[in-house]
Amino acid sequence: MSIEEIRQLAGWIRDAGLTGIELKRPGFELLLKRRSPALATAASVLAIPEKTQRPHIKADGLGVFRASHPAERNAYVKAGDTVAAGQLLGLLQVGLLYLPVRSDQAARVREVLVTQGQSVGYGQPLFEMEEQ
Repeated sequence: MSIEEIRQLAGWIRDAGLTGIELKRPGFELLLKRRSPALATAASVLAIPEKTQRPHIKADGLGVFRASHPAERNAYVKAGDTVAAGQLLGLLQVGLLYLPVRSDQAARVREVLVTQGQSVGYGQPLFEMEEQ
């Protein structure tokens, strides 16, 4: 990876309001962290879209999607489930941290768009919702 590519990544991190990114491939690791006057809060990384025209719940950060906590067997939700506002839909794993992904409104889960253990990017749709 060139220094120009690293600079571009750093710019994207800044523009997205993230505090860092970690990339790992066989034989390659890159960890970029940015100092911030205030630490990112859980609210800033929750996948909670506006309540209007966007029918998707999207990732507000980079991480690995978890349909349930590793200590639990069943997924929090599946396609066809009706959920309440604020209900836990899944988790976004960032390192050792598990961040909640919640519904912003009462709705029906039309489709789960990612699979257990899938790496997700900033803004990637995780769930397609249907208003009740």
